[in-house]
Amino acid sequence: MKHNKYADGKLQNIEFSDKNSNKSVWVIEVGKYNFTTEYEETIQCLTWLITINNINYTPGQKVTIAKNKEFTIVAKETSSYLCLYK
Repeated sequence: MKHNKYADGKLQNIEFSDKNSNKSVWVIEVGKYNFTTEYEETIQCLTWLITINNINYTPGQKVTIAKNKEFTIVAKETSSYLCLYK
């Protein structure tokens, strides 16, 4: 398990693995954040609402983003999500 901080601590995650895949749980403060994927990522909103590439996701909803693609996450309230990496 590994803890990471980004954007002056406004983005934090805990990375972990199980027998199926690598994962991370993210907590993000209010703001707009740009990412580029190194792997295919499936993002599942856990709390509140996150906007990914101008589409809103509520708890339980998922989106998959292809490897080497740019995307933007916007949080209007402190939110969390699970990310599965392939």
